Amino acid sequence: MFKRIILACALATVSSFATWDLFPVLENHKGQAGLGATYHTYEYNDVDYRYLDLYAGARYTVIQDLELALSIPYWLLTYVDGERYFGNEFGNLNFLTRYQFIPVMNAFVDVSIPVRDIDDGAWGFNLGLQFSRRVNQLINFGSQLGTSYAIWRDYDGVPIDVYGSACLRFAVTPQFTPYYGTSFNFSLGEFTDGGYEYSHGGGDLYLAPYVGAIYDFNDFVSVDAWGKISRYVNEDNATLFITTGLSVLFNF
Repeated sequence: MFKRIILACALATVSSFATWDLFPVLENHKGQAGLGATYHTYEYNDVDYRYLDLYAGARYTVIQDLELALSIPYWLLTYVDGERYFGNEFGNLNFLTRYQFIPVMNAFVDVSIPVRDIDDGAWGFNLGLQFSRRVNQLINFGSQLGTSYAIWRDYDGVPIDVYGSACLRFAVTPQFTPYYGTSFNFSLGEFTDGGYEYSHGGGDLYLAPYVGAIYDFNDFVSVDAWGKISRYVNEDNATLFITTGLSVLFNF
């Protein structure tokens, strides 16, 4: 259980910018850069874990309907029961691709590459589809469904997951856009030397409702603040993860 929690937290950290959003790609030759921070806290076996990571990234539509992005997080501080455990390390380098093949649907492929330890770090791979549409003048709906797997040398198998998310954005004013959504991750099991094994994490359901808001100062600068609470819902006394984030976005 503890190894799975560490793996989940590591992948969550290195994928801070993975799947930039759930809505249509940017207009042709338009881009966006972002700088942000996330703070995570959880308790396991009466031990308190807290860590802070920073991240930076940029996305750009290189040709009509094809958006490319690059991001990297930086593990700044981590404390275990008040004592520093690790920090001052880069997370995985994330390459993100989205292609909008019809106005309401995107296909995406993400690759997460370890930079501090390419032999022993976790490699992550995501691919799937996104669907979005404007419900009315006030509400915009975005969603995605995909599959992911990770390769980690210190982990005995290759975890295979199905994940998804749905989000509602509310255009309260032209500058202020609150949103609410829920993400899930369902473990299918893993591949090991002996082949596919359902029993190794298979059936675990991880839910993460979140809420946030975007404020546009002008056409070029925005702030996005959010928070989420997540846990494995099919386990007794499951660990509760609390995450908050703040980012500044620059349009160009």
